[in-house]
Amino acid sequence: MMDEYNWARMALPFALLMLCSLPIFLRSDDLPVTLLYTLLPVYMIHQYEEHARGTFVAFFNSTAGKGYEILTEVSAFWINVLDVWLVFVVSCYLARYVAIGFALAPIYLTVLNGVAHVITSVVLRRYNPGLYTSLLLFLPWGLFLLVYFNGIIQAGLLFNGIGILAGITGHAVIMIPALRRRNKLEASTR
Repeated sequence: MMDEYNWARMALPFALLMLCSLPIFLRSDDLPVTLLYTLLPVYMIHQYEEHARGTFVAFFNSTAGKGYEILTEVSAFWINVLDVWLVFVVSCYLARYVAIGFALAPIYLTVLNGVAHVITSVVLRRYNPGLYTSLLLFLPWGLFLLVYFNGIIQAGLLFNGIGILAGITGHAVIMIPALRRRNKLEASTR
């Protein structure tokens, strides 16, 4: 057992604990925020599939990195903590106390991630770490939440735009630095 994977290994039991605890906190007046909250443990189950054995970092470096180490286990940890867990928690607070439309940010982040896994698998014609949870959890639950929240949100176009922008930005903060690093590494070996 290597220490750099423990965060992802702990994500699975903690996600299950979070989901099993929902009946204690569920109230009908907070149903939208409770439904949004379920998306974080769903994402944590996905992170387990991706990172518990270091397979996503290896896959990413072999494909997007063209064999160069453009993503490390340490950077994957911080990306997942800041770009997923923190965004989800902040979005829950914003949805609860500012405007329910902010719920669309983590929903779009999840759906776009699921779509990216499916497209990657189709293009490469093989499994990629995170594909199974994308198909079984992200896309069905994410699309349900997208429809549900669009049914209750005022100013839906504005919040859909914010959500899409958040989803794209969440992926861009990973891809842009990684591709820049790859380009630098490629240039230094020429």
